[in-house]
Amino acid sequence: MSWCLAKIKGQKILLHPFFLLFLFLWLLAGLPLQTLFLFIFVLLHELVHSLAGWFCGIKFDKIELFPFGGAAHPAKPLEFEPLKEIFVAVAGPLFNLSVFLLLYNYQELFSLFSPLARSSYYPFMLRANLFLFFFNLLPGLPLDGGRILRALLSSRMGFYRATEACAGYGKILGGGFFIAGLLLSYYDFLILSVSLIGLFLYYAAGREQQSSIYLFLRYLVRKERMLQKTGILKGEQLVALESTAIIDVLKRFKPSKYHQIIVLSRTCRVIDELSESQLLSAALLKGIHLPLRHLCRDRTRQTKRPPGA
Repeated sequence: MSWCLAKIKGQKILLHPFFLLFLFLWLLAGLPLQTLFLFIFVLLHELVHSLAGWFCGIKFDKIELFPFGGAAHPAKPLEFEPLKEIFVAVAGPLFNLSVFLLLYNYQELFSLFSPLARSSYYPFMLRANLFLFFFNLLPGLPLDGGRILRALLSSRMGFYRATEACAGYGKILGGGFFIAGLLLSYYDFLILSVSLIGLFLYYAAGREQQSSIYLFLRYLVRKERMLQKTGILKGEQLVALESTAIIDVLKRFKPSKYHQIIVLSRTCRVIDELSESQLLSAALLKGIHLPLRHLCRDRTRQTKRPPGA
């Protein structure tokens, strides 16, 4: 849905149509210069994400601009590098906080070089950067705060469950902003833009939720390649009943650990042992809702009878 504005060294800068609707509302309210400032701050916010990624050796193939900020999409997923994901995610909000502090503390110095520092636009620039700082740190995907929270939770909950949870928080936040904007628009027409932000946040969080299974399967394939490349990974053992669906086991997988699954019958007797690779292959070929029993050979039936029995 997004439109390409520019391409810089192979990195696309995309503008989502929702952002145009948001900007149109501000232009309709007679705020053309404020609209330009907001667009610049959002773009710089995302470029700082890209710069932080470059510093960590991560390449971004596109930047998508949303009404509340945007999303810098890495060329490869960061599931195995939670510290890098946190560093990249926090860089954007910290940029906006830095701009706010500079503008707030050095207004007199800026007024010597630019008439904007002596105009009514100056408070708007302060508020815009402060809003982008706090809003993007809210704990819900696809916001930066949601990415930070997912990186922190994935080692404990697993990548899939952490993504599902943080996307759910994003939808709750989006619904809250949408309702708040509608209620407060009675006092100021421009507050309707808060409802637009909430609507898009709900939509974007839902998109993250829908794509989480595909991101997760990509993450598992990449982890298998990492095992083949390094020859060793930390292991973890899981125990599941034969009636458990593949997806319910996959949700428990954690980054940088290779899992072995012991499958039990309803009477809690060991039926078989499955590797993470076996589950991944079955998920891709037969579907993620297949029960584990269809992948197992019952050990209890394969036990050799003693001689003379």
